[in-house]
Amino acid sequence: MRSIKIPYQTLFIFLLLFSFELTGYSQVNTKRFLAMGRTDLFNDNYTESIKNLTIAINAAPDKFEPYFFRGLAKYSLGDYNGAIADLNHSISINSYFSYSYLYRGLCKQQQKKYHEALKDYASAIHRGPNNPDIYVNRGAAKLQLKLYQSAIADFDTAIILDAKNENAYLNRGLALYELKQKDEALKEINKAIKLNYLNKTAYLRRGILKFGMKKYKEAIFDFELSMKLDDEDPLLYYFRAISYYYLDEKDKTYADYAKVLELDPNNALTLYNRAILKTEDKNYLGALLDYEKVTTINPNNIYGYYNKANVKSIMGDLKGALKDYDKAIELFPDFARAYLNRSTLKEKLNDKKGAYNDYLQAEVIREKFDHSDSIPELFKDSLQLTKLIAFESDFNNANADNGYIQFKNIYIELESNFNISMLSKDEDNYIDERRKQYFVPEIAEYNESNLSQYKLAFGLTKEVSLLHPTKAKEILQRLNSTLKEQPNNPYNHLYIGILNERIANLASAKRSYLKAIELNPTFGFAYLNLANVTYLIAMENFKKSSETNNNLIQKDIKDFKTPVDKFAVPDLKEAIKYYNMAMQINPKLGFIYYNRANLYSKSQQYMKAINDYNQAIALQPNLAEAYYNRGLTLLLLQDNKSACPDLSKAGELGISNAYNVIKRFCSNSK
Repeated sequence: MRSIKIPYQTLFIFLLLFSFELTGYSQVNTKRFLAMGRTDLFNDNYTESIKNLTIAINAAPDKFEPYFFRGLAKYSLGDYNGAIADLNHSISINSYFSYSYLYRGLCKQQQKKYHEALKDYASAIHRGPNNPDIYVNRGAAKLQLKLYQSAIADFDTAIILDAKNENAYLNRGLALYELKQKDEALKEINKAIKLNYLNKTAYLRRGILKFGMKKYKEAIFDFELSMKLDDEDPLLYYFRAISYYYLDEKDKTYADYAKVLELDPNNALTLYNRAILKTEDKNYLGALLDYEKVTTINPNNIYGYYNKANVKSIMGDLKGALKDYDKAIELFPDFARAYLNRSTLKEKLNDKKGAYNDYLQAEVIREKFDHSDSIPELFKDSLQLTKLIAFESDFNNANADNGYIQFKNIYIELESNFNISMLSKDEDNYIDERRKQYFVPEIAEYNESNLSQYKLAFGLTKEVSLLHPTKAKEILQRLNSTLKEQPNNPYNHLYIGILNERIANLASAKRSYLKAIELNPTFGFAYLNLANVTYLIAMENFKKSSETNNNLIQKDIKDFKTPVDKFAVPDLKEAIKYYNMAMQINPKLGFIYYNRANLYSKSQQYMKAINDYNQAIALQPNLAEAYYNRGLTLLLLQDNKSACPDLSKAGELGISNAYNVIKRFCSNSK
């Protein structure tokens, strides 16, 4: 059960009414950036809001308002740790503002730190005792702690303060349901619907309540009412699917599971349930494929491995089943049923001693947790272990296009390398490409003194689009006389290398960079590009080699790779060597350390990568990509505690994808 957030209608009325007086700054119009940040927040443009509010904070770090609003934006993106850090700043500057405590409590509630959340709600009530939303959210936290009567008292108070607070009625209904007062619960939800018949959540809640009462057809009716208000919410299709299941309408169940996965391809809970259904229908291969996806999405899913082992056992893949039982037991050493099944499996594999030991271990666990004479009875109800299943399925991807960038389904990959590129001022996308570039004084000076007459500009960037060969030919013709007059000018060869790289002719680009270095062995920019193009060539060769050696057709169930398989790594030694040379020439250019760190990460030399990201950040403190990639690398090392602040900083500095990663790995981190 998820806690209830403050209704956005209430929040943004507050935003509009709450005006601030900020002192002007000579370099930055702080009031303007604060106003832009608030407007973006109002319009659900959370990443843009963070960018503008960060500028306001840098200009006026002694003001609490920008920290508060940036905290709201981070909260809305699921970056709860980042939000708490900003709200802490807001409170340290102004300890009397109740909304800072309210939202800090909400963040802690999302992290399941319910007791800490209650303390913040108490502080918020002390400073704003007439705000009904504080009582609603405190009541929701108490629901999570099963303090149902105390929660109802908070909802009662909220209703006294605001008789039209629909969330108070919804939550009071949930509390009454938990107290087995189902009819009274239904009345409360009906009151909420009367207050706002366009509240899709109210219909969803009523549907779930009726589902719990086994009124499946009525539940489906409510889910479909909610769908009329939002037909892209995967949670609605999920609940309708399991309602159809209990009505024995399997075709409709499959159809709704498919719809959930169309809207949210990484919804592990739906994949898991569909796998169970496929197993019931004896579609074992289909079930196994779904379980494989479940354990890929969440490698710590106990039941994913356990059920996968059961299916493999049915299909005759006993050794594969044994590995999956091993994994389930590794994740949950007190899983008696897994020991029993593994015991039976070992018996079939003629491992009599191992089978006997597993049976004894199951007996020990039975004695530890239950005194029933029947071990199978101990696990008759699989719900006893559902608390141990950490499914990654928040059913929120429908919001991805409405500012909630953290719910987008994206492939998580390192931010790419920087290199020196050259743009023509008459390119259609010149302005957009220039905006993506980082400022390097040496490059700017060279552009001004040498390239302005040719309508060209060098820049340090990681995002340059490919150039049409016709355009490349035009630029070469423009430079033709200079190239003829100065054939030994290393910059001319750098030009040609960049042009070749922009038309994807990597081998020719590499030859040009080598020639530039031959003419000037201290030409750091040429080394930087040489290293990068060498890296790109190595990755292309690695990809071709992998495609040649990898048989993608799985002819037998035994062909599935196990989680312990090692990934092959590309040979990037030559590219790293060139980065080392570039570093000797430009030791204070943090981008070089960043690039080399990416190569170390790709080579699975993670500690070397982290050291280089550290150096890059020390030299370029606002290099968003370095924070993001260091965060991803730390996640690979399972150091989420260190990774999550890096990802939050990356999001703050403009890497929108950071919020998708935060949602998956950091939302509940301590």
